[in-house]
Amino acid sequence: MNISGLVVRADPEKFAEVLVVLEEAPWAEVYTHDGESKIVVVVEADDTATEMAVFRTIEGVPGVLAVELAYSYSEELERARDDLEIADPVPEALADSVGADEVRYGGDVRTLLKEHLKKREGGLSEPS
Repeated sequence: MNISGLVVRADPEKFAEVLVVLEEAPWAEVYTHDGESKIVVVVEADDTATEMAVFRTIEGVPGVLAVELAYSYSEELERARDDLEIADPVPEALADSVGADEVRYGGDVRTLLKEHLKKREGGLSEPS
């Protein structure tokens, strides 16, 4: 289950109509509003895709100027965090017995070029 807190900004001239639509919607709960243009809405959804569909639906309500995500909780994310916490901190691929001198750094082409020139010229010349 996902739970989101949204701030819906409505055109002040259409505020009452937007409020009615959101209060009657089965996919949203109006938590509070300022009576002029801002409405705080709570959305509960089974998954992120459904949550985003509700978000887009609210954006399409006539008179809605903007929808802002203020809070989000996702059981999917919590499960993923739990999986990471119980996972081995060092992946098996990195836990082998390769010596440090056998590890080749490949993040900078200039480093590789310097190594190549050292080997080729016996270490006498390096590019600057």
